[in-house]
Amino acid sequence: MSLETRVGSDPYQSYVPRLLFEWQRDYNDETFREIAGTMVFADISGFTALSEMLSQFGKLGAEEVTDVIGDCFQALLDVVYPLGGRLLKFGGDALLLLFTGSDHARRAVNAAVGMLKEMGRVGKVKTSGGRITLRMSIGIHSGSFDFYLVGDSHRELIITGSAATTTAEMETAASAGEIAVSPATAS
Repeated sequence: MSLETRVGSDPYQSYVPRLLFEWQRDYNDETFREIAGTMVFADISGFTALSEMLSQFGKLGAEEVTDVIGDCFQALLDVVYPLGGRLLKFGGDALLLLFTGSDHARRAVNAAVGMLKEMGRVGKVKTSGGRITLRMSIGIHSGSFDFYLVGDSHRELIITGSAATTTAEMETAASAGEIAVSPATAS
């Protein structure tokens, strides 16, 4: 499936969270939204070691790191999108995802399990500097999330509130290769 098919015909949609496009289309004058759903915070470990290992190759090493990160994120998003997940943010070596609508908690957990399985496949990386294994820890929480749209010339989507904090705490509680699910999601 092409990127255009996945995200729509607007060429900027591949660079901007879908939620932001929907917000601009449906709630253009609003700067705050509270959205019920399940948030997934997936943090990948091993990119720092990968960057350090490939830094000895200069520009070619940097390009290889970029390719590995891009391929890894794309493989993970290919698991998430069919389950209705939306990418909110890339954070260096992390993904922040939101699932809304019916059965959002189950779909989010299924996506997390699928991402861990996919990481087992794409996380064994052979590079010009040697082999490295990337791993991932995931935190999941269901609740009501606070979103703010700030800025004029540069628009930024800010996610705050106790539900967002709990999602981050769940990820912190998970070790590499683990998924930590909050009681709100598990129930």
